[in-house]
Amino acid sequence: MLTLPSYVLALLVLYIGAWLNLFTIERAHAIAVVIAGGLGIFGALIWSGRTLQWRDPLVVLPQVLFSVVVVALSYQLIEISRGVAFMWLAVIVVYDMRRLPVKQVRFVIASATVLQLANSVSIWAANPNGPKLIDELLNLGCLALLLPTLTMVSTHARTLVKRRKQQNAEREKALQALNFLSVHDTLTGLHNRRHMLARLEQEARKTARFGVPFTVGVLDIDFFKRVNDQHGHAVGDTVLQRFAEIASSVFEPFETVARWGGEEFVVLMPGADGRSAYHRLHNLRAAVHQHDWGAVHPGLRITFSAGLATYRDGSVEHLMEAADQALYAAKHAGRDRISPEFDHVDAPSPHGDNLAGSQERVEASMAGRGPPPTPAPAAPPMLIPGKKAQAPLECSAASRATSSALSKLFRTDDPKTRTLLKLAAAVSGMYFFWLLVVIFYAIPKHMFPHWLELVLLGHLTIGAVAPLVIIRSGWSKRFKDPIFLMEQCIWANLMLVAAYFFSPIGKGALLGVLCQVQAFGFPAFSPRQARYSGSAVLVMLAMSWIGMTLWGGPGFDAASDGLIIATACGVLLLLTWQSYNYALYREKNQKERRELELAIAEVERLTTIDTLTGLYNRQHLHEVLDHETIRSGIGSPGFCVALIDLDHFKQVNDIYGHQVGDEVLVGFAALAKTAFRDTDTVGRWGGEEFLIVMPGGSRHSMDRLLVAVAQAQLSPQASALRVTASAGLAHHRVGEPWADTLERADRALYVAKETGRNQCIADV
Repeated sequence: MLTLPSYVLALLVLYIGAWLNLFTIERAHAIAVVIAGGLGIFGALIWSGRTLQWRDPLVVLPQVLFSVVVVALSYQLIEISRGVAFMWLAVIVVYDMRRLPVKQVRFVIASATVLQLANSVSIWAANPNGPKLIDELLNLGCLALLLPTLTMVSTHARTLVKRRKQQNAEREKALQALNFLSVHDTLTGLHNRRHMLARLEQEARKTARFGVPFTVGVLDIDFFKRVNDQHGHAVGDTVLQRFAEIASSVFEPFETVARWGGEEFVVLMPGADGRSAYHRLHNLRAAVHQHDWGAVHPGLRITFSAGLATYRDGSVEHLMEAADQALYAAKHAGRDRISPEFDHVDAPSPHGDNLAGSQERVEASMAGRGPPPTPAPAAPPMLIPGKKAQAPLECSAASRATSSALSKLFRTDDPKTRTLLKLAAAVSGMYFFWLLVVIFYAIPKHMFPHWLELVLLGHLTIGAVAPLVIIRSGWSKRFKDPIFLMEQCIWANLMLVAAYFFSPIGKGALLGVLCQVQAFGFPAFSPRQARYSGSAVLVMLAMSWIGMTLWGGPGFDAASDGLIIATACGVLLLLTWQSYNYALYREKNQKERRELELAIAEVERLTTIDTLTGLYNRQHLHEVLDHETIRSGIGSPGFCVALIDLDHFKQVNDIYGHQVGDEVLVGFAALAKTAFRDTDTVGRWGGEEFLIVMPGGSRHSMDRLLVAVAQAQLSPQASALRVTASAGLAHHRVGEPWADTLERADRALYVAKETGRNQCIADV
């Protein structure tokens, strides 16, 4: 169906030519039978479904080769078709350039060349002394110019198709990563706070409609601060991950476990009342007790406290406040316990069936037999192609001079300008070719009037020189189309149509070059440029036919020339349509590429930015520390790190609630962003701890920050609340692993807390 308009146009031209007695009707019938037979065979194969299992289900290559054979047959049987034969070849390649691999396109072009050469030899052999030999030679020359252009366009189109497929695959991965990261915690693989809030609102709406309650549990790992302080944040991260794995194994798939923040987790249990929720958390508590935490660090023991609240009506905020109060009660009652909001109930035996099933799932997950939590996907890697060294080549003095001249022409620091110069050089090369044809052939043969010879020489010289001069000057970079491709195509077509009007020979070759010019613009035309350029050449051809009709011309025949120009207009209309569709395809590809870049940037943001504070997260801080450590070993001034801890932050959460605690963290992050230089890196290290990496920095910025924190109102809800911070500062020593630098900063922070807090202590 895609090629049907071309065949319909070709058959229409055939029968109009036969009706005008330009050739016999029998020849038109013969070509029509061949076309109908080929289309029938291909249509039957495709409609039968047999080709669906083939590597090429649309049998594109056989169809293209069949079209080439039809063009060659028409060229041999019908003399008038020779003027537009190469235009049809251009249409054939352009129609299928996105579906054929580059090797197959080259094979098609080679086949067309061989057939055309055979046609030209046979026509010349039939009439060696005929006046049409020069036309055949010009046609072959036109083909020699047209085929490289079509190869270039088809290669570009195929590359664009491959790039789009690759972009779609990368975009799909990026969107999957983005979807995952938007609702999951990057460290534990559990759902994050944003997703849990959405799930709570969803369950609240279900409860309001159906009256089925649900229960939430707020869990807090006991004395987790000590784990980080005594054993390091790496051990703390492992504890969080193991705890998340245990919780994921204990609860059912319809129940949601999320990391709420720091060492706090929230469990949503749909359809559960307080009693059944208590039993579920008791199973988790027993599984945590039975887990071998000594494998994480010798002597390590982990417990948690939990508060429960059941939702029946009201707001989610009140529900979470009630669960927070229950958690506060559990901690004040001695920790390692669960505090329901209803009267105490007897817990089931820890050796009951439910616990046994849960513990089996825990052990299976720990042993690798069960499904572990899905890890957060990493951002798609950015590949940097390597450069291969090339052996130096010996060259003559002449070639060195030529190479030097060319290198000066293309020598520029702007890669975009270099690309534009190469494209302009290709255009100039084609102009110089036709300039030589005019000088050494057209002028000696007196093919054109003297005034037209001068016009053609000036026109071709401008076309050959102007693009290089304009681009090399850099003046055109301010425009959206710095090479003025549409204007250049219209300029070239103007010369070609004028030559077609006055030239007594080679009219078919000139029409073929018209197609070459239009095809040359395929890789860069915008949809608007494709329409304007195609419309311009159609108007030029129409005016040329009108001019020849009114004033005549060399060898002008109203019927044959009119049919040729009408056919050329039809072919150029098809090319313009394909050029327009190709431009739309390219714009869509560019839009998808921008979407991919945005998706990758968002994935990178989610993997490097803490979602609550907007500061860098620990993963990015690790990369910064690696980078600064490498720089310090190659003559950099060095760097220092500062660990900051908000004083008594646990009491803020316990007394004021987690919402106020979050506001305090966000407020502190806002102050920290403005207190340091652009070259410093501020990040959230974990919980209420923050890390500052300062290349060549000192403690003065730290002192200013601590003063600003003590004076600031960090929480809008708790206007009377004032928070202080303590900090430990350590300068990196050359050759020292950054982990040792952090350990010294951590010791300094410990000293700052032990000696009164609200101060910065530097390790010396």
